[in-house]
Amino acid sequence: MSEIQIVGRRQKLRRMEVLRAADKEERTREWFEGKIPEKDVNKEDRGQATRDLLDLGLLEKDSLFPRPRHPNPYCLTAQGRAFLKDVVMKIGKGNGIDWKRVREIEFPTPERPLPAEDT
Repeated sequence: MSEIQIVGRRQKLRRMEVLRAADKEERTREWFEGKIPEKDVNKEDRGQATRDLLDLGLLEKDSLFPRPRHPNPYCLTAQGRAFLKDVVMKIGKGNGIDWKRVREIEFPTPERPLPAEDT
């Protein structure tokens, strides 16, 4: 397994942070892309997490952004929604995620892609 395919705990935290933000539609384009002007030690990690999730097919750019009815620049794909739902079912805690169990999250890789959607 190459270094690129190994997803560490910090990467998993950032990816989950981005997935949940896209699900809740609560962040700006700059936040997702790691380009916020404030001092945020995680902004580069967050930008990389957003790019990774786009590449994995869990996240997509909203083509209707920035129209009023589409205020969120990124949204979950159907696979992204299913992945997030699965993670919450496995390591959920109330309305959130038990962050102590983040190591149990298995993101897809080229060798282990997401299952195909049933149509």
